[in-house]
Amino acid sequence: MRRQLLAVVLCLPFAAYPQRTPKQVEVKVQKTSLTREQEAAIGKEAAAQVEREMEIVRNPEIEGWLNQIGQRLAKTPQANAYPYYFKLVNEPSINAFALPGGPMYVHAGLLQAADSEGEVAGVLAHEMSHVALRHGAAQIGKQQTWGALFGLAGAAVGAITTGENGECGWLCQIGQTGAGIGGNSVLMKFSRGFERDADLNGARMMASAGYDPMQLPRFFEKLETKLGSAAEPKGLALWLSSHPATGSRVQYVADDIKFYPKGSYTADTGRFPRIKQVVASLPAPQMKPAKLVLAKEGAAPRRNLPAGFKDYQANGFAVAYPGSWRIGQGDGGGSLYLVPQGGAVRGQNGVELLAGAMVDYYAPAGSVQLDASTREFLTSMQKGDANLRAETSERVNVGGKPGLKTRMTTRTSLQQEPDQVIYLYTVARAAGLWYVALAAQPSRLGDFEPVFGQMIGTVQFPD
Repeated sequence: MRRQLLAVVLCLPFAAYPQRTPKQVEVKVQKTSLTREQEAAIGKEAAAQVEREMEIVRNPEIEGWLNQIGQRLAKTPQANAYPYYFKLVNEPSINAFALPGGPMYVHAGLLQAADSEGEVAGVLAHEMSHVALRHGAAQIGKQQTWGALFGLAGAAVGAITTGENGECGWLCQIGQTGAGIGGNSVLMKFSRGFERDADLNGARMMASAGYDPMQLPRFFEKLETKLGSAAEPKGLALWLSSHPATGSRVQYVADDIKFYPKGSYTADTGRFPRIKQVVASLPAPQMKPAKLVLAKEGAAPRRNLPAGFKDYQANGFAVAYPGSWRIGQGDGGGSLYLVPQGGAVRGQNGVELLAGAMVDYYAPAGSVQLDASTREFLTSMQKGDANLRAETSERVNVGGKPGLKTRMTTRTSLQQEPDQVIYLYTVARAAGLWYVALAAQPSRLGDFEPVFGQMIGTVQFPD
């Protein structure tokens, strides 16, 4: 009797607490203080910077194929009705990123690393899911100031372009991402939770579009196995650092697929082998001037700089400047400014240099030739500034390269002393005419000239 009673008691928990039916993991659209209009404005500015910094592949065959896949994914409910568009950039590293509002860029190296159209669709669906779930917008919305989100060379740039309360407004901050929008910036680096949600939403998006959703996690895990091996593709470590491991992607996507409606995956266009062949034949990428002024990642510190100077190593040059000066760019990127406090202000046509240095590249109409391109550059500046007067250029050496030094005078918006002296140094480079303009008021020229000489002495080029 006791044994029978014990058996009944042991059975009771299973009868009283039946097993729960498994539920599909919920993926939530993040709440953010940004409106969709603000999100789109940020994405538009960021996309403009990407296309200033990176070489867009203008090939109708590739563009048509990429957008055919992307727009098929964009029509699914998981895409959250954003106006996505898709472009290929001529970069050999593995990367792809979607910006707030819908612009998306795929590196040529990613297509080379993929073995099927489905793997490419998986990456697109994953990145699009960050937009659809508003991950980037949520991260931006959490920032107290735009300056806390974006920064060039780790320096404050309030002296360059200012918004309300003396802070840099959002659009000017977009241009100050240091390594560039396409790098490992906050717009593309998400938490493991966001990554997992993008995996799940992306897999559901693929299935809705007619692609095998398992190709998404398998491609990610395939790349992870190559990390640290002799076969590690270029840029893989950076890619994986912005796509952190979230456990077994294959397992949790496989568990999620159990909840999908049954269907066949027949969306493949069959054109991937041809597209991969075309991508492999692309010429070597040409670094654009906007990328050349950005900070070089992983640059080794230089020695023997003037006392109290800070170093700035860009992709196309290096220059040092006084440690008390500030460094940054204007709205949406553009020229690099290295200025003392109050050395630049917002003008009608952008940033106005009052004192300090401005560095950039000028793209001549034809081939880059030191003398002819410098004359063309001076003429173009004089057309925009009726007060600009240029003296005869003299030959100098800048960073071990032949250069020209041109003394100029003009007038600024300063009421106390509007006159300005500018020393323009120019050097012919493959990407254009590199130049640095060193400016000061005549009354302060005695203090600035020694500093200018020290700065020119620190200029170096990578070749």
